[in-house]
Amino acid sequence: MDVLNLMIVTDSNFLKPAVVMLYSLFLHEPGNVDVYLPYEDIKDYELAALKKYVESFPGKRLIPMYVGPEFKSRVESHRGIKIETYYRILGWGMLPESVDRILYMDVDMIVNKSLQGLYNIDMGDRLFAVCEDIFGKINGFNEENKARLGIPEDGKYFNAGIILVNMEQLRKEGIVDEILKNVYENYPKYLYNDQDVLNELYQDRLIYVGWDQYNLPPCWYYMDKEAAARGQLRFASYDEIKSVGDRAVEFMGKYINITGQLANEACVIHHLADTKPWKKTRKPGKVYDYFDVCYEVNEGPALKKYESFLEK
Repeated sequence: MDVLNLMIVTDSNFLKPAVVMLYSLFLHEPGNVDVYLPYEDIKDYELAALKKYVESFPGKRLIPMYVGPEFKSRVESHRGIKIETYYRILGWGMLPESVDRILYMDVDMIVNKSLQGLYNIDMGDRLFAVCEDIFGKINGFNEENKARLGIPEDGKYFNAGIILVNMEQLRKEGIVDEILKNVYENYPKYLYNDQDVLNELYQDRLIYVGWDQYNLPPCWYYMDKEAAARGQLRFASYDEIKSVGDRAVEFMGKYINITGQLANEACVIHHLADTKPWKKTRKPGKVYDYFDVCYEVNEGPALKKYESFLEK
């Protein structure tokens, strides 16, 4: 039977969000799913409980892959980003030859619909299917990232929270070794870890899929109506929204709020950066009314089931 190959990375601190994410995915993928987990810092009893949890769902398997401590001794991370994000690269190099493609997903995501439409796209000789970083674009730091990494002006900076990986092509071209060589030599300049590495090296080897479908972050989406009429997609920046003040009538004449529509139709919500519903230090915001519900409806049953295996 066909199997959806999935990869996640986490440590003990992010196990609960990982459990919730997997629960949401399994609800919408009733077929076989093999979950590959490259890890280093997860306790044995937690891993045992996670394996029982995953395999309590019909057709689901967890395949842990211990990466060892060496990588952490050679590389540092930046901006509070977990060094474990690099483990997906190590994991790609550890997969069995039978895995010809794999879907990587961050554990701060929630799945609302089937991912088969993404998983089964024709990749040809492209290496990765990705989504443009719309959060960075709206918040005004994508251009800085592109300049820092030498990405052409007409290029895009993508968010690596969800990546469909052409493993057959990666093996053929020795891509994992190429990525790791760059990481070991240049990691101080990679502010967003391997997301930066992949953006820098493989701009011409990508397939872009809809961020609105597969990588939608909690954010206000005010669409420019005039640009839309010309066939262009442009959203108000965070600075524009923040400075509206007494210009609300003028602002709403130019933009239309489609936040609710996008949140309702997305296959995947990505609670990236400081938008995480479980983060106690998150600043309050009305925008989360559109996005938190997808986490909340999965959280209770997911954690209850997982914790039942921890207790045994």
